[in-house]
Amino acid sequence: MQAKQSVLLTSQWYLEVQRVTQLLNQLSEQHALSYEQFLVLEHIIELGYNTPSQIAADFKTSAPAATRKLNALQSKQFIRKVHAIGEDQRTVLIELTELGQAAYQGVKKDLAESNIKIKQTDLDHLTAIQ
Repeated sequence: MQAKQSVLLTSQWYLEVQRVTQLLNQLSEQHALSYEQFLVLEHIIELGYNTPSQIAADFKTSAPAATRKLNALQSKQFIRKVHAIGEDQRTVLIELTELGQAAYQGVKKDLAESNIKIKQTDLDHLTAIQ
């Protein structure tokens, strides 16, 4: 019986995560972003990440997957890619555009004003799952 309860709780948890994800995406889409794209912009702005490899590492994804994420933002003119000056010109650096900054700030403002409130204890419970 306990195993069955665990499976049901896992299913409920998954459905709630999907519901919150949908709410976050709906909010972000008002600014032509998915919530994941908003998170990429957040890493560029707030954490100072400026290379595809930094994005790939933090999102625990492959370099090609990170490049696809960045290409989608570039096609919306939210970022631009520039080649580094100096020793290794193969290095691609990511720069935010004014349009990207405006979209990011719009989502951030809407999030602050929304009913979506995540507490530290909510995050602690999620990260405790093994």
